[in-house]
Amino acid sequence: MIRLAVFDLDGTLAELGKAVKGSDLAKLKEIEDRGVTIALCSGKPAYYLCGFLRQTGLKEPAIVGENGSVIQKGIELPPEKFIVQSYSKEAERTIEFLRYKLKEMLPDMWYQPNLVGLTPFPKNEEQFEMIRKMLEENKDQIIDIDIYRHVDSYDFVPRGMSKYSGMKILGEMLEIPAEETVCVGDGVNDYPMFEYAGTSLGVSLQYPEKADYNFPCIGDALDHILREIKNQ
Repeated sequence: MIRLAVFDLDGTLAELGKAVKGSDLAKLKEIEDRGVTIALCSGKPAYYLCGFLRQTGLKEPAIVGENGSVIQKGIELPPEKFIVQSYSKEAERTIEFLRYKLKEMLPDMWYQPNLVGLTPFPKNEEQFEMIRKMLEENKDQIIDIDIYRHVDSYDFVPRGMSKYSGMKILGEMLEIPAEETVCVGDGVNDYPMFEYAGTSLGVSLQYPEKADYNFPCIGDALDHILREIKNQ
């Protein structure tokens, strides 16, 4: 039985920086109309996801932002329910250290306005390489932090915070168990929520074995969810 359907945003539910396609949004609404809660689980900040979801017309979506760090029910501001995960002093010091090093090295770089982690957006491959070298040179000072590299950014997240831990908190908040949850994603930071979910669906995964099923596009993944719901 599926009661909660959770989607990564960029590269999964929509192309980077783009809206959800109309045909895919219609499927999302049908899934919701059949009694399934829709949620986004993304590296983007929760308030960004609120704005994105307001345009969809979905009735009662939920949000896991910043790779599991921020969890909320509803898209109102302030939200109906809201949790920010706690993290260690070592992680906090590491984030401040990285913030200092990055601003010193690349003073004009843009940062995602997070509540917890640090997400810089390098302008080109040369800047990505500069950051990689800085991380290698200072690896002994990078404590209690997980690092994700994306096509457009780096994510520095306190260790223990992931889409798995965020999904666990969301499941408890909504009173929906993992076995009644399906998670859909396209990349390495989605693997933790795949481990949480009763069913995991990949969209053009580089390593298809990381999910129970792998589909070439989000439309096919949504069709699969609808078939499963109709057979419940």
